[in-house]
Amino acid sequence: MSSALLTTGRLPGGSVRTALRNDPPIRSDRPECVDTLNALESYRSTRAGAVEARAAFAQSQSGRFLQEVLRALPGSGARTDLRQAAAVLSGRAEFAIGRSDGTTGTERVVAHGSAGVGDASWHATVTATSETFTVQETLVLVVVGRTLVVLSEAGSPTAPSRSRTLSLARTAASRVP
Repeated sequence: MSSALLTTGRLPGGSVRTALRNDPPIRSDRPECVDTLNALESYRSTRAGAVEARAAFAQSQSGRFLQEVLRALPGSGARTDLRQAAAVLSGRAEFAIGRSDGTTGTERVVAHGSAGVGDASWHATVTATSETFTVQETLVLVVVGRTLVVLSEAGSPTAPSRSRTLSLARTAASRVP
Protein backbone atom coordinates (compact mmCIF):
# COMPACT_ATOMS: atom_id res chain seq x y z
CA MET A 1 0.00 0.00 0.00
CA SER A 2 1.33 3.43 -0.93
CA SER A 3 0.56 6.73 0.74
CA ALA A 4 0.75 8.56 -2.57
CA LEU A 5 -2.98 9.10 -3.12
CA LEU A 6 -2.34 12.81 -2.72
CA THR A 7 0.83 14.44 -4.01
CA THR A 8 2.14 18.00 -3.81
CA GLY A 9 0.96 18.53 -7.40
CA ARG A 10 -2.64 17.92 -6.28
CA LEU A 11 -2.43 20.20 -3.24
CA PRO A 12 -2.55 23.99 -2.82
CA GLY A 13 0.57 25.84 -3.99
CA GLY A 14 3.55 25.75 -1.68
CA SER A 15 2.70 22.37 -0.14
CA VAL A 16 5.65 20.13 0.65
CA ARG A 17 5.93 16.65 2.11
CA THR A 18 6.77 16.78 5.82
CA ALA A 19 6.80 14.80 9.06
CA LEU A 20 4.27 15.88 11.65
CA ARG A 21 5.10 15.90 15.35
CA ASN A 22 3.04 13.17 16.97
CA ASP A 23 1.96 14.53 20.36
CA PRO A 24 -1.69 13.54 20.76
CA PRO A 25 -3.66 14.16 23.95
CA ILE A 26 -3.25 11.37 26.51
CA ARG A 27 -5.93 12.31 29.07
CA SER A 28 -9.54 13.41 28.85
CA ASP A 29 -12.81 13.56 30.72
CA ARG A 30 -14.15 11.67 27.67
CA PRO A 31 -11.42 9.11 27.04
CA GLU A 32 -13.46 7.36 24.34
CA CYS A 33 -13.33 10.54 22.22
CA VAL A 34 -9.57 11.05 22.61
CA ASP A 35 -8.92 7.34 22.06
CA THR A 36 -11.00 7.40 18.85
CA LEU A 37 -9.29 10.51 17.43
CA ASN A 38 -5.85 9.15 18.35
CA ALA A 39 -6.65 5.75 16.79
CA LEU A 40 -7.66 7.45 13.53
CA GLU A 41 -4.85 9.97 13.22
CA SER A 42 -1.91 9.20 15.50
CA TYR A 43 -1.59 5.48 16.19
CA ARG A 44 -1.21 2.47 13.96
CA SER A 45 -4.16 0.10 13.63
CA THR A 46 -4.19 -2.80 16.05
CA ARG A 47 -6.49 -4.91 13.84
CA ALA A 48 -4.99 -8.21 12.75
CA GLY A 49 -4.13 -8.13 9.04
CA ALA A 50 -4.28 -4.34 8.74
CA VAL A 51 -1.88 -2.69 6.28
CA GLU A 52 -1.26 1.01 6.75
CA ALA A 53 0.49 3.93 5.02
CA ARG A 54 0.78 7.62 5.97
CA ALA A 55 1.72 10.89 4.31
CA ALA A 56 1.83 14.43 5.68
CA PHE A 57 2.10 17.76 3.87
CA ALA A 58 2.49 21.37 5.03
CA GLN A 59 2.42 24.81 3.46
CA SER A 60 4.74 26.22 6.14
CA GLN A 61 6.18 25.21 9.50
CA SER A 62 3.33 26.93 11.30
CA GLY A 63 0.30 26.36 9.18
CA ARG A 64 -2.00 24.40 6.96
CA PHE A 65 -1.17 20.78 7.51
CA LEU A 66 -2.68 17.82 5.71
CA GLN A 67 -2.35 14.25 6.93
CA GLU A 68 -3.46 11.20 4.96
CA VAL A 69 -3.74 7.77 6.61
CA LEU A 70 -4.68 4.72 4.52
CA ARG A 71 -5.69 1.45 6.12
CA ALA A 72 -6.51 -1.69 4.17
CA LEU A 73 -8.53 -3.76 6.63
CA PRO A 74 -9.72 -7.35 6.33
CA GLY A 75 -13.41 -8.08 5.85
CA SER A 76 -15.70 -5.20 6.78
CA GLY A 77 -13.11 -3.60 9.07
CA ALA A 78 -13.04 -0.28 7.19
CA ARG A 79 -16.82 0.18 7.46
CA THR A 80 -16.76 -0.95 11.10
CA ASP A 81 -14.04 1.56 12.00
CA LEU A 82 -15.93 4.38 10.25
CA ARG A 83 -19.24 3.52 11.97
CA GLN A 84 -17.60 3.24 15.40
CA ALA A 85 -15.74 6.54 15.03
CA ALA A 86 -18.87 8.37 13.86
CA ALA A 87 -20.91 6.92 16.74
CA VAL A 88 -18.35 7.95 19.38
CA LEU A 89 -17.61 11.42 18.00
CA SER A 90 -21.08 12.56 16.87
CA GLY A 91 -22.85 14.69 19.45
CA ARG A 92 -19.96 14.79 21.93
CA ALA A 93 -19.64 18.59 21.96
CA GLU A 94 -16.65 19.67 24.03
CA PHE A 95 -14.30 17.66 26.24
CA ALA A 96 -11.16 18.35 28.30
CA ILE A 97 -7.76 17.08 27.15
CA GLY A 98 -4.28 16.78 28.65
CA ARG A 99 -0.96 16.25 26.89
CA SER A 100 2.22 14.51 27.98
CA ASP A 101 3.98 17.86 28.56
CA GLY A 102 1.33 18.86 31.12
CA THR A 103 -0.59 21.33 28.94
CA THR A 104 -4.36 21.12 29.07
CA GLY A 105 -7.18 22.38 26.93
CA THR A 106 -10.35 21.34 25.20
CA GLU A 107 -11.40 19.67 21.99
CA ARG A 108 -14.73 20.22 20.31
CA VAL A 109 -16.15 17.96 17.59
CA VAL A 110 -18.89 19.24 15.31
CA ALA A 111 -20.15 16.31 13.20
CA HIS A 112 -21.35 17.07 9.67
CA GLY A 113 -22.45 13.54 8.70
CA SER A 114 -21.81 11.91 5.35
CA ALA A 115 -19.28 13.56 3.05
CA GLY A 116 -20.86 11.95 -0.03
CA VAL A 117 -17.55 10.32 -1.00
CA GLY A 118 -16.62 6.68 -1.66
CA ASP A 119 -18.72 3.72 -0.51
CA ALA A 120 -19.35 5.34 2.88
CA SER A 121 -18.06 8.51 4.54
CA TRP A 122 -18.33 10.83 7.53
CA HIS A 123 -16.77 14.20 8.33
CA ALA A 124 -16.45 16.68 11.18
CA THR A 125 -14.75 19.87 12.30
CA VAL A 126 -12.45 19.33 15.29
CA THR A 127 -11.19 22.35 17.25
CA ALA A 128 -8.40 21.95 19.82
CA THR A 129 -7.77 24.87 22.18
CA SER A 130 -5.14 25.36 24.88
CA GLU A 131 -3.76 28.38 26.75
CA THR A 132 -1.37 29.12 23.89
CA PHE A 133 -3.00 27.99 20.63
CA THR A 134 -6.11 27.03 18.72
CA VAL A 135 -5.98 24.51 15.89
CA GLN A 136 -9.00 23.61 13.81
CA GLU A 137 -9.18 20.67 11.44
CA THR A 138 -11.58 19.14 9.00
CA LEU A 139 -11.56 15.38 9.53
CA VAL A 140 -12.89 13.19 6.71
CA LEU A 141 -13.27 9.40 6.86
CA VAL A 142 -13.92 7.59 3.58
CA VAL A 143 -14.40 3.88 2.89
CA VAL A 144 -13.50 2.60 -0.58
CA GLY A 145 -13.80 -1.18 -0.74
CA ARG A 146 -11.77 -2.50 2.21
CA THR A 147 -9.72 0.69 2.59
CA LEU A 148 -10.33 3.42 5.14
CA VAL A 149 -8.94 6.81 4.11
CA VAL A 150 -8.49 9.25 7.00
CA LEU A 151 -7.86 12.78 5.77
CA SER A 152 -7.20 15.59 8.21
CA GLU A 153 -6.54 19.15 7.07
CA ALA A 154 -5.70 21.60 9.85
CA GLY A 155 -4.83 25.25 10.31
CA SER A 156 -4.35 27.69 13.15
CA PRO A 157 -6.58 29.28 14.25
CA THR A 158 -9.04 27.98 11.62
CA ALA A 159 -9.16 25.05 9.23
CA PRO A 160 -9.03 25.51 5.47
CA SER A 161 -12.45 25.56 3.85
CA ARG A 162 -14.39 22.36 4.31
CA SER A 163 -15.21 22.26 0.58
CA ARG A 164 -11.49 22.18 -0.23
CA THR A 165 -10.85 19.31 2.19
CA LEU A 166 -13.84 17.39 0.77
CA SER A 167 -12.48 17.94 -2.75
CA LEU A 168 -9.13 16.50 -1.64
CA ALA A 169 -11.00 13.55 -0.07
CA ARG A 170 -12.77 12.88 -3.41
CA THR A 171 -9.39 12.97 -5.19
CA ALA A 172 -7.83 10.58 -2.66
CA ALA A 173 -10.82 8.20 -2.80
CA SER A 174 -10.71 8.08 -6.60
CA ARG A 175 -7.09 6.93 -6.43
CA VAL A 176 -7.56 4.01 -3.98
CA PRO A 177 -6.40 0.87 -5.83
